[in-house]
Amino acid sequence: MGMIKTWGLVSLLVVASSVSCGGAQAPAGGAAPPGSAEAPATAAPGTAWKDMNRAQRLDYMKKVVYPKMKEEFIGYDSKRYGDMTCATCHGDGAKDGTFKMPNPKLPKLPGDEAGFKQLQAKMPDAVKFMGGKVVPDVAKMVGEQPFNPQTHQGFGCFECHTK
Repeated sequence: MGMIKTWGLVSLLVVASSVSCGGAQAPAGGAAPPGSAEAPATAAPGTAWKDMNRAQRLDYMKKVVYPKMKEEFIGYDSKRYGDMTCATCHGDGAKDGTFKMPNPKLPKLPGDEAGFKQLQAKMPDAVKFMGGKVVPDVAKMVGEQPFNPQTHQGFGCFECHTK
């Protein structure tokens, strides 16, 4: 557990279950174009993340993603994540309202297969939790497939972390 604390594992998404990760950056949220009617702050049930405006995404994160992830992180390490907030993953972006991801203040992850193998050897529990629970659950909540190392497509580590 000391290694995890030293490494500063405070992200929503860290390491995919395979030895490499990637995926396209999550789409940027934004308000409706000037001159158009603003969509409601709460998205209709079943609305895809990519189709939500900024207000809808904030509402969805607050009501769906955050509670689920807080529960999972507390289950993983209640002492460390008992006081989890939006800033745990979004850092300064939660404070200034940008919520920009990836967050460069989160731990940097290896950009190659060898580095992920080393990480997996050093932190097997963290890799298993992040890759086996967090990545697939968040991917599902935002309507994407988890990162596939064969196709290099899908929602993965680098949605939140830099290399």
